[in-house]
Amino acid sequence: MSSQPFIRFITALVTICALAGLSRANASGSQTVNSGWLLEAARNFLLTSDPWASAGCTVEIDQTPSDITVYSDGLIEVQAVLDRTPNGIKDIGAVSVEVRVDGTLYLRFDPNPYLKVTVPVYAAAREIERGQVLTEDDVEETIVDVKELPSGDICRSFEEIAGLAARTDIPAGRVLTSAMVELPILVVRGDAVTVVVPIGAAAVTLHGVALDSGRLGEEIRVRNPDSNAIITAVVTGQSRAEINILD
Repeated sequence: MSSQPFIRFITALVTICALAGLSRANASGSQTVNSGWLLEAARNFLLTSDPWASAGCTVEIDQTPSDITVYSDGLIEVQAVLDRTPNGIKDIGAVSVEVRVDGTLYLRFDPNPYLKVTVPVYAAAREIERGQVLTEDDVEETIVDVKELPSGDICRSFEEIAGLAARTDIPAGRVLTSAMVELPILVVRGDAVTVVVPIGAAAVTLHGVALDSGRLGEEIRVRNPDSNAIITAVVTGQSRAEINILD
């Protein structure tokens, strides 16, 4: 064998060995992080952190992405964190998962496309007309994906809406929010109203005509049909009001 081909052979052999060594070095400097581990960390965080925990949310892993390769040696730690203050239970995008290697932040993982977060809420069981006082027959509990919730404070128990009236017409199936309901009108302008005036342990009862409509706790004007005198009273019930002469 001539010296030139021999030199080329040795050079190729050294190059192959060097590349093999580099490949082994890269392999030894990489680790695989199971994506299920990352998603489980995010799931547990949502289940135990507000506002999701107090809302009674359920968190499911909807799908799992490919595992992540970390090109670094050292101890891997995974921790779910809040990147910012969440704007209600819809804002699951505020949660991310940090991957640290030997205490140094290596990457942030966004788990939200892979999680399904649902919450029990109340919705209209049938069409509700404006001004209608809600009863248990008018509403039903249902499970909704938080991403599909309307804006505003969601009604999550019947106690929150019991005895309240619809502020507008509400279609069947619509998730109820606090903005959709209000205290019902208990005294309607022009109706007869009974006015109670407490005096110690006794009380004087007057009868008049409401000059204003009013809800519980609101002040209305009442006219005495006999004297035409106008008094101000506070609504206390259906077609009832009260004057506290000590105020």
